[in-house]
Order: sequence, then structure tokens, then C-alpha cells
Amino acid sequence: MLLSRTIWIWLAPCLCLSNLLGVWGMTDARRIQLRDETAALFRHGYEGYIKYAYPADELRPLSCAPLRRSKNAADFGINDLHANVSLTLLDVLSSLPLLHPHALPSALERITTQVSFDQDVKVQVFEMTIRALGGLLSMYQYLDDLPDSPYEQARVLGVVRERKEGWLGLGLGAQEKVDKVDVKKYKLKILELAEDLGRRMLPAFNTKTGLPYARVNLKRGIEKGESAETCTAGAGSLILEFSLLSRLTGDQRYEQLARNAYYSIWNRRSDNNLLGNTIGATHGHWLMPGLSGVGAGMDSFFEYGVKAGIMLGDDSFYDIFYDSYAAIQTHVRTPDGFIYRPIHTRLLQIPSPTTIDSLSAFLPAIQVLAGDIPSAIRSHLVFWNLWRKFGALPESWRWQERRIEWAGWPGRPEFIESTYYLYQATKDPFYLRVGERVLKDLARRTKTSCGFATIKNVLTSELEDRMESFMLSETLKYLYLLFSDTPFPNQNKVFTTEGHPLYIPQPLLQPSTNARKSLHKGEWLMCPAYQSPFATGGIDFRGMDRVGNREEKLGITVGIEGTSEYEYARALVFGWGEEGLKVEDQKRMWFDGGVCSIQEVPKFAFDIVLTPTSNETLSEDPSPGPDKVYRNTTTGDYVISNITGIRLGVRWRLDGQGYDVSSIGPHRVRTGQQVTVIDSSMQNHFPLPSLAPGPPQPEYEPTEVILRFVFLSPVVVKDKHLEASTVFLHALGATATFGKNFGASATSPSMEDQPGWQLGGGALPILVPPNPSDGCSLLTLSTPEHPFILLLDRGNCTFAEKAQNAETIGASGLLIVGYPHPPEEGVTEGDQTVYAVPEEGLVRPSAEPNEAEGLDNMGIVYMEYLVGELVRNASQKGEIGAAIMRIEGVGEEAARSSGFPQAGSGATKKHWTSDSRTREGRLAVGDWEICNLVVVDTSV
Repeated sequence: MLLSRTIWIWLAPCLCLSNLLGVWGMTDARRIQLRDETAALFRHGYEGYIKYAYPADELRPLSCAPLRRSKNAADFGINDLHANVSLTLLDVLSSLPLLHPHALPSALERITTQVSFDQDVKVQVFEMTIRALGGLLSMYQYLDDLPDSPYEQARVLGVVRERKEGWLGLGLGAQEKVDKVDVKKYKLKILELAEDLGRRMLPAFNTKTGLPYARVNLKRGIEKGESAETCTAGAGSLILEFSLLSRLTGDQRYEQLARNAYYSIWNRRSDNNLLGNTIGATHGHWLMPGLSGVGAGMDSFFEYGVKAGIMLGDDSFYDIFYDSYAAIQTHVRTPDGFIYRPIHTRLLQIPSPTTIDSLSAFLPAIQVLAGDIPSAIRSHLVFWNLWRKFGALPESWRWQERRIEWAGWPGRPEFIESTYYLYQATKDPFYLRVGERVLKDLARRTKTSCGFATIKNVLTSELEDRMESFMLSETLKYLYLLFSDTPFPNQNKVFTTEGHPLYIPQPLLQPSTNARKSLHKGEWLMCPAYQSPFATGGIDFRGMDRVGNREEKLGITVGIEGTSEYEYARALVFGWGEEGLKVEDQKRMWFDGGVCSIQEVPKFAFDIVLTPTSNETLSEDPSPGPDKVYRNTTTGDYVISNITGIRLGVRWRLDGQGYDVSSIGPHRVRTGQQVTVIDSSMQNHFPLPSLAPGPPQPEYEPTEVILRFVFLSPVVVKDKHLEASTVFLHALGATATFGKNFGASATSPSMEDQPGWQLGGGALPILVPPNPSDGCSLLTLSTPEHPFILLLDRGNCTFAEKAQNAETIGASGLLIVGYPHPPEEGVTEGDQTVYAVPEEGLVRPSAEPNEAEGLDNMGIVYMEYLVGELVRNASQKGEIGAAIMRIEGVGEEAARSSGFPQAGSGATKKHWTSDSRTREGRLAVGDWEICNLVVVDTSV
């Protein structure tokens, strides 16, 4: 396959980055000023709507008059939204506490007394769900979380205190009075309205496919002759609002119908996991033109996949999202990684002409949530340059021809939303400056005397007499959140596609089944941390970390504006010449002899069918049995004992380190789970030659040691008085492949002068946390002043993170306790049976080189669960310690005295486990390693 590389070409003229050695910030004072300006704009638009348009659904901002339903029934652009329910007021409900809290009481009074959904109007199910139903549910949860006291409610809302002047206005006896506001009294009525609206949309789901009609009459249901055509986003983006409505009311119909619709869309995907844009609700067939992409008609389906996984805690939505995302990255994304253009779903061909639309600017925000920040940065830069060029985001742009197809901009929020998410993920002040430019253009080009107008043509600045409700509910809200530096919540709360915050209360969350939990053993869902970019040099060299061609890093941190990606995105929009420099801030210089890199990203996903020899072609085994593939349900790892006909799905890692196996036939391999091949026909892969010259890595030996546990003080055990230094247990342990090299330090002539835990040295005291701890967060323990060993449980983070946290509190050694032994029977989930390994055996903790830095003096030993339980029990009787020694240095009798499984016993006799590794090899695709797969020779 073709892999990522840097191609340097001469472009005359080309931009040279003269200023890239720096990051330009923004002062807090300026950021707060922009925040307050945003709030003022929101108040301007809201008050204009209330004064000139309410109770109509929308405002005409040029004529300062209400916008009502069109008499033309085919005018879906107006009538899909206008239900005579004060839609703008419903849509901005969740924004009022944040941007205009004083207006909340009157808004709630208006809604609960004057809004009714008993209207004989046909509206769009999707739009009414995300704008009206989402706004009501979000407000209900906000009110439910408020304190009962009206005074406390006033404080939460930030109501200004009133000052009563004292006698004769001289301030004598002046008092301050806190306003009391009781908005919580509207809570039940708000939920009643939400349930009433949801009930009126249920007839739309009366189809054999489970897909809802696009439109429904709020009084009479589905009208005769109603069109069956709907879109992927419209039918599949109801799961957040409908699920919450079910959980709050106890009526499961809403969640079940929305879930069925989502699955019904996904079950009609192509062989490449691509979805169409439009579909028939009654027959379930995709409609012409048969295009797939991420823009209008499809966008929020992907958004609700990852957000439903977060809010509902349901991994099935994660699975669908990451499968669909892999297809997008593989087929929809251009080879440079910047443009997401439509393609023909079946033929995988690019249509002509090909466009990108403003709605697809939502994607960077979702990529941040999914953990793919590099892709989010690239795709966002394209939309940023479009904004720089046009002062707004045109609805549709022909990217190959660099010209506008549809020049309007109705104030859409997607670009601002993605800017907010990227700033929260990177903290790069570049995104604050993006927001500043957007705020300036918005005020300059769209603000009227009573609201904000739609830009009909971004080239001529012609305006249209309409203010969409999302200008207030989303665009200005995300700008405010950006300048407020308000982080998105680290919990199961999400913003809907209309910007309404929703969450499932803890008591209403549905726990996963034990069978599904077992399939997630060993999963590691942590996203890679963002690292600020470095200055990019002009030398192409092979990296020292085994994977890939990398551009040389000069070691100087720069902002996103100082990267080659920034200039490449500028060229995609403006062209390769000087165009675009006129909108820069004069901090860059032009050089005719400069060079620019052509961007290229590795292919994101592909399949491999394994065969014993490269010149042999075998048919795929679609359902390999346990004689070929089995799984250790304790660790979650997979073992392939026979490769014949096995199909591996391979995907790019979001940390950029290479690839991971994502599936083995029908079995899904989750992030963090490992795959081991023990088929002898793979012997040619032992070991993988180094892809770059480098110093030889030290051998960490011995691989196994005897742990000698002793009481460090006199104790009484079963009425027996035991003296200090009494040995109470011998057990097997496995040393780590990072940290202290026990064997090397033991052969040093000055072993006694070396610090910490030593092979063959004395016992160090063991610190056992009062409550079992995995050591994945900063530890707060009372530690002794002398060297000690920390006891931690396996799981929930890497071995390196445990060691780093142990080192932080001063530990000299680390004992890691393995998982409990699983049941011997298999676990069945649907048609898939996962076979348990009777015992885990010993594993050798490992870490990437960059993770192990600074841990050279930390001795790390892994022991089995039963040993850990005995050690914990002994620690309750008195102070205990542990020494380590070679197996050959202890008599066979002592080695077996503990009565616990030895290396090679139990599971290690029947199955391969990591303690039996003698030679290892790796598979690579070009220069990129498959990181979670190892080929092991067990014949030696």
C-alpha cells in the first residue's frame, strides 16, 4: 500500500514560514471582552425577536416583523419549521441561563401558558425533534437540577442584586436584597409539553421498515399521499432526544422507535460500510443519486452515533460510529487528509462536479470527541480558509475548481462548534482568533436593528429577511462558550445537534450485560493526548521509533499556524501563489525560493486475508472456530493458532503510531486488546528487522523470579508467635520489560551501592493501600521515608502509568496483582462464543520507550491474583516485605512451597501465554507496524 511520506517540491512563488518560531496568544482581558460582546449580541437578537416577532416562529430581521408559515404548501424551507409554537423561543431555552438569565422567567411563563402543539400543521420530524423537543428536555433537566429555594435559584442564575438606598439617599442604613426567582415551578409543565410533542410525532414511525416519514401533521398524523422520501440524518438522528424522553417518562416507545430507526439505517449500509443520503421510509431502498459523504442529509447520523455512545453508555453506538468513521476516512476523505467529498456509494467514484457544504463543518467537532484530533485540525483548516476568503462560509463550494456553487450563509453554527471543540482539546489560541474573526464578521455583515439577517450571497453581501433560530441557540452560544473557556463536561452529557445539553441521570442508565462486559475485557478507551506541534524542517528521514517516515522535528513548539498543514490548507482554498497573504496579519514573509510539503496520509482501513505462504491463495474462513481463534476472557486478548483463511480488519491508530487489528473474522478486537499469532507457518516473521538503525535494546532478565515474602516484625498467626524475618510465602513472579533491569544490576560489582529493590538483595517493606487500588490516578498515601514497594492491581490503565504514579510517591518497586481467574465455560453473545482460558498465567508488563522514560530505577514484578490475596491478608497481621531471587537460587522445595501455580502450569500448559515467549515477530504494512499484533514462536 502507499504510505504517508513527505514530498518536497519547488513552487514558485511559495510561502516561507518566517515566523513559525512562536505561538501568538490572547490575553484573558481580550477573551473576556469578546465573551461579553457575544452575550450582548445574543441579547440584541433575543429582545428583537420578543419585541417584533413573538409569538410567531421566526423574526424578519430586515423589516422587524414576524415570519409566519407560507401559504405555499411546497415551501418546505419555511413550513417544515413553522408550527405556530414560537419555535425560536423554544430553541433558545437552553441558551438563556447562560447568555441572558434575566429573560428566563418570562420565557418560561410564555411557553407554559401560551404554547400548544395541538396545531393542524405538517412539520418535519427531525427539525421539531432537535429544536423544540431538545430545547424542552434540556430546560427540564436544567430546572430539575436547580435548588428548591427561590433565593438559591436567583444566585445560580446570576440575578443582579438590588441595592436600596438608605435615609435621604445618603446610604445610611443601606441594604442589599437578593432577588428571589422561582423558575423550578415550571418543570413539570415543560416535561408535559415535551411528552405531548413526542406523542404527536409517533405516527411518523408507522412503517414496515422502522424508518419514520420525514413529515407529520401534529394533529392528524401522516397525511394521505405523504412522500416516503427521507434522509439518513433525518431518520437516524432522533436517538438522543427520544431516549431521554423515554427515560424521563417511563414510556419506552420513543427510545425503541428511535433506536430501531438508527439500526435500520445502518443495516442498509454497503459492503464498504458506506451509507446513502436519501432513502424510502416505506420500502427501505436507497434513492438516487446514490452518494455517500458527511454533509447535508447525512451529517448528524454520525454525530449521534458517538454522542449516543457517550450519553447512553451503549457500546453498540460506538461500534457503529467507529465502523462508519473508518469507511469515511478510507473512502470519503481525500488522500491528503483535508477534504471530505461525496462519492458514489457503490462505485466509490467521485461525482462531477464535486462539492463540500457548510454543514460538513460539523465533522471536526465529532473527530475531537472520537479522539482523532489530527484529522479534526486538518479538516477544520479548510473551512477556516474558506471563512478567511469570503467572510462567511458559503453553503456549497466546488473544491477542485476553487469556486462557490451556493453563496448563501444563514448563520450556521457548525464551523463555530468545531472551533470550540478544537480549542478545548488543544488550548491553541489560534482558535480564539478564529472566533474573534467570526464574531467580527457576524456583527459587521449580519446584524440589523432588531436581529441578524441571513447572508444571501457572501460575495455581494446581499441579505435575506430571515433569522434562523439556530443563530441564537447555537452560533452565538458556541462563540460564548469558546470565549468563556468553558470545557465540555467529562461525563455522559452531550450537546445535541442543535446545541442543547442533555444527559441520562445516573439512576436511569441501563447497565451492560455480563456477556457484553466480557467482550470489553482489556479494552482501553483513553484518547491520545494532544501534543503541540513542532517546527517542521526540510529533511526527510526515517524515524527512530520503528514506524513511518516522519518530518524532522526541530524541537521548537509552534502553534497550528506554524505548521505545514496550515499553509497547505491555505493553498487548497486560495491557490499556490500569493493569494491569501493579504488576509494574514503581516507576520509572514514571502520568499520565492521557498518549498511547501504535499500532504499525504496513510490509508485508514483495509482487510488482510492470511495464508501460510505468500504465493498461495485460499478462500476466506468466514467463521473460524476455537481451533483457529480463541480468546482469553480474563485479559480480553485473542490468540490465532491457525492463520489459514483468517481475515484481519486493520485500522489506523488515532495516536498515529501505526495500525491495529480491529477484527478477526466476525470477532471485533477492541482498542487495547492484543492479538497473538502462534501458527508455526509464520516463522519467517521472527523477528521483525528494525526499520531504523539504533542502539541495541537491553535484555530484561531473568523473565521469572521467586518472590520471597517475609514478616518484618513479630506477629501471631494461628496462635503461633513468628519472629521478624520469618518467611511466610514463596511465589513465582514475572519481571517487566521496562524499568529496572534486575539481571543487569545484579551482575554489577557494586550491587550493594545501587538504590532500590535488587535481585538477590534484602526484603523491602510492602505498602498495601487500605483499599485495593489500580494506581491509574495520582496516589495520596502516607509513605515511609525509607525505600518501599507498592502493591497495585492490574487494569484500567497502562503498566507504565502505574509505574509513573508509584514513582511519584517515592516507591522503589512495584508489585502488580493479576486479574482473578475466570470461569472455565465459554461466554455466549448472540452467535459468538468466547472461550475462557482456565488460568491467566504470568504476563510480563511492557511499555513503549517514550512511556518508560525516567523509570530505570523502578523494579516491577507481576504476580498472580491468588498470591496478591495472600499478601493482602498477611499485611493485616503485621508489616511485610518482599525480596526477589533467581529461580535456580532457591530449592525446588521452596519454589513450590506456596502451592500456587508455577510458570508453565495451568493455563500455560494448555494455551499460549506471554510468559512462554521465546522469539517474537511483528507484521508491518510498508513502514507502518501493526502494533497490537505479535507473532510468537512457541516451538523453542
